[in-house]
Amino acid sequence: MKHLDRYIVGSITKLVFNSVLLIALVLVLFDIFSHLDQYISHSLSYREIGRLTLLYLPQAICYALGPAALFSTTYVLAMLHANNEMIILSNIGYSFQRIITPILIFGILLTGFQFIFSEYVAIPALREKGIISRAKLGQQQVLENRNITLQSPEGNYIIYARHYNEDGPRVTSVILVIVDAQNRLQTRIDAASGTFNGNYWVFKDATQYLIAEDGSVLQVIRHDAYHNEAITMEPALFRNLTADITTMELEGALRYVQRIKMMNATQYADYASDLASRVFGNISPLILILISCSTLFTWRKNVLILSILSSLSIAVVFFVMQMLSMIFAKQGLIAPALGPLAPMGILVIISIILLVSRRI
Repeated sequence: MKHLDRYIVGSITKLVFNSVLLIALVLVLFDIFSHLDQYISHSLSYREIGRLTLLYLPQAICYALGPAALFSTTYVLAMLHANNEMIILSNIGYSFQRIITPILIFGILLTGFQFIFSEYVAIPALREKGIISRAKLGQQQVLENRNITLQSPEGNYIIYARHYNEDGPRVTSVILVIVDAQNRLQTRIDAASGTFNGNYWVFKDATQYLIAEDGSVLQVIRHDAYHNEAITMEPALFRNLTADITTMELEGALRYVQRIKMMNATQYADYASDLASRVFGNISPLILILISCSTLFTWRKNVLILSILSSLSIAVVFFVMQMLSMIFAKQGLIAPALGPLAPMGILVIISIILLVSRRI
C-alpha cells in the first residue's frame, strides 16, 4: 500500500509543481505588463524591473497553489478512473476512502506550507516590493483617511474627524466628546483642526461646551488652542491602513485589529475581514483538494479536457463565493472570520454529502 500512496502523492506533487510554475508565470507576466508603462516612464533598468518581478514571484506562487492542487488532484483521480485502475483497486479491497486519504494528508501539508511560505517569504517580499516601487516610481503611500470615529481604550472620550492628513499629523472638522465615569456627557469640543504635538492632541479654533447632568449647556468657552493632555490617541489609529493589513507582520496586524475593534467599530469589519482572509485563505488548497476528491469522475474519453473543465468550474464557483462572502464581511453583514470560511464550509458540506453518497 505504501507503493500506491507514493505513486498517487508523487503524481499529484509533480503536477502541482508544474502547474504552480505555469500559473505563477502567467501572474508574473500580468504584473509586469500591468506596470510596464510606469517602468518605462520612470526609466527603470532591466535589473530593477527584474528585481521587482522576483519580489512578486512568491506571492504569485501562493495564488497558484490552490488552483494547481485542484487541477492536479482532479487529473490524477480522473486518470485512475479512465484507466480502470480504480476498479482494480476496489476489487482487491482498497476503498475509495483509503485511496484519497494520502491525498488529503498531502493537502494538509500543502496548507501548512502555504501559511509558512506566505508569512515568511511572500509577504516580506511583497512589502519590500511596495517600498521599492514607491521609491523608484515616485508613488506615495496613501495614509489619508476620512470620516474617522475613535473611542479611547478607557472609554472616557470619543473623537470624530472628517479628514486625517499625515502632514503634522493633522485632523480637520473635529468633534471631541468627553464623558465621566458614569458615561454621562461632560464636555463637547468642536474644533476646526487638531495637530499632534508628540504627546497629545492640540485643537485649534475650538468651541467648548460644558454639559450639565440633565443635558443642558452650562457654559460655552472659545479657545484659540484647546489643550488636554488626556487626549493621547496615537495618530497611527487615524491612518488608512487597509492595504497594510495584508503586508504588515502578523503579530502587529493582530494587535492593530484588536485595538481598532475597541476604538473604531466602523473600520473593524474591513480590517478584520482582510486579516481573516490572510490567515484562513491558506486553507484553500485543502478545501479544493477535498471537493476534487468528492467529485465523481466516471467519464472514459477526453479525460484531460473534462478534468480541466471540472477544475475550472469548481475554482470559479469557489472564488466567486469567496468574493461575495468577503463583501458581506466587510459590510458587517456577517462576522469577519466568515468572509473566507463561509465558502469553505459550504464546499466541505457538499464534499461530505458527495462522499457519503458514494458509500465509502
